[in-house]
Amino acid sequence: MRPLLTFCGLVLVVAYACAQSVAWSRLYLHPNSRGFFPQVAAADSQGNLIIAGRFIHETQAFNSIAIVKYAPNGDWLWTRTFGELTEAEYAEAIAVAPDDSFYFAITRANTNSLAFVQRWSSNGDLLWSAAVDETVYDVIRQLIVRPEGGVEVLHAFGSGGMGFGRLIFDANGTRLTSNLYWQPNTFLANRTPVGMLRLNASTTLIIFVDGEVGEILQGYTRTYLRAINSTGGTVYERILSMRVEKFAQASDGSLYLLGDYWDNAAQQMRLRMCRVDVSNGNLLGQWNLGAAAGDATPDVLAVSGNLWLASGGWETPTTRGMTSVLGLPNGASIGTQTLQGVYRPVAGVGTLSGALVQLIGELFPNPDRWKPALQWLRNDGTLMAQGYLPPLSPADETPELLVASPDGAVYAIATVNQGAQNVPGAGIWRVSPPPTLSGQVILQNYVPAPAGKTAQFTLTGGSQTDSAVVTLGANGAYSLQTGLSGTVQVRVYVPGWLAQRQTLTVGNSGTVNASWTLVNGDANRDNQIDDADLLIILFNFGTNDPQADLNGDGAVDDADLLIVLFNFGTIGD
Repeated sequence: MRPLLTFCGLVLVVAYACAQSVAWSRLYLHPNSRGFFPQVAAADSQGNLIIAGRFIHETQAFNSIAIVKYAPNGDWLWTRTFGELTEAEYAEAIAVAPDDSFYFAITRANTNSLAFVQRWSSNGDLLWSAAVDETVYDVIRQLIVRPEGGVEVLHAFGSGGMGFGRLIFDANGTRLTSNLYWQPNTFLANRTPVGMLRLNASTTLIIFVDGEVGEILQGYTRTYLRAINSTGGTVYERILSMRVEKFAQASDGSLYLLGDYWDNAAQQMRLRMCRVDVSNGNLLGQWNLGAAAGDATPDVLAVSGNLWLASGGWETPTTRGMTSVLGLPNGASIGTQTLQGVYRPVAGVGTLSGALVQLIGELFPNPDRWKPALQWLRNDGTLMAQGYLPPLSPADETPELLVASPDGAVYAIATVNQGAQNVPGAGIWRVSPPPTLSGQVILQNYVPAPAGKTAQFTLTGGSQTDSAVVTLGANGAYSLQTGLSGTVQVRVYVPGWLAQRQTLTVGNSGTVNASWTLVNGDANRDNQIDDADLLIILFNFGTNDPQADLNGDGAVDDADLLIVLFNFGTIGD
């Protein structure tokens, strides 16, 4: 396993990372408007992309909502709008249902802030719209689709302070539940919701921050984890000594949270991460991410399998930059990267293959303009591919959103200024995943099933090399993503068998099918079958020594001796 390399400078100096494969790009400009700003996005089960944002009217000083849908091949499918000419609307949240309809949250603001929860069909028909108007300030922070139908809503509201609520609507738009937690009667009067996670059919975890414990003002904000039942009652509540901004659930059900805390010695805000057992709220681990040395902001958290990626921008008196850390469930870091300069980590997602993808913005000088870049990280921490996205405009392309498609690709979305008047639109890039090798590793003369055995892959393309250890699946099946493409030499080795090499033609994306049949008999693991292997079998004959038990049947006997004799003199690649 090779860790992520530490580097400064985004593209040119990083070894082992190939250029990524951009399937297509589009620039969406809303007709008859003074600009469109993408705010939320999601992909449905077919890989269609739904983007929603605000557009500015040509003749009115207000903005309304536009929803745009693209097919995976880049075809524009439809655009829908919602709003009034005398109010300002903002897209707040989106969540796709199993039937590819989607729930959508909007804020309408003028002298009063009014929220809407809506459901739209996959064809762009508005099925229903429900207003949420508890106080003068109402903003929806998150939507979660309920498997049994309907949607769960995290709602921020208040007047002279901030509280939050959990609302539930059925699939037809009827409000079923309103659990409201009003602003506290304290100095700050603020409980700001961060997010929520549905634990089971009757329990939801609410994450919120509060600068007070009880009524006592604290030196820095704490985060509360409050699990509530179907009636809004508290199942458990825990307090974390950090201000959480990002959260992500791992495949084992545990919850990772990324935030910041006040470092008294440094007199700075520093990054902190923790892992929580959501069944009871107990802390499984907490780690300070000291690699981000400076006033830091928690910007990106993504999880894939047992690997997490945390990134934050930072600033010191003399410089600024961003730092990313890759780690394991016990908090151990398997690699870091630091970029010095004006960088902004924007978003991160896990993909179907288990890879992690990070969207980064870099500010270029002369003239000042933001440009988006992507990084692809394998689940062992290897940087597979990275690079700037093809430009859609010579001006600003500010990265905003990153969406994982169910087929393993990602959509990167930016606010793009173009034309003499710098009218903003939505830049969209669909980026295909790095190539995958898949097939079987057949272990000759081996009695047990090969599942669970580890194979060592070494790939060489030109001057670049990639290596990985892959656990075999049923019948020796394997799958491995790599950053290499072109003519690639691939060597596969399993201890006890001779290594085999193949030359493959690997594209920038897609799957290459290749299988290996490995020769048994290399008892001493020197990649050749000779007298040394024969002696190991003879000296251990009649025992159950695992090194000499070549066929894995639990006994060193004639069968193992015959394997060596039959393959005697063979040398691996």
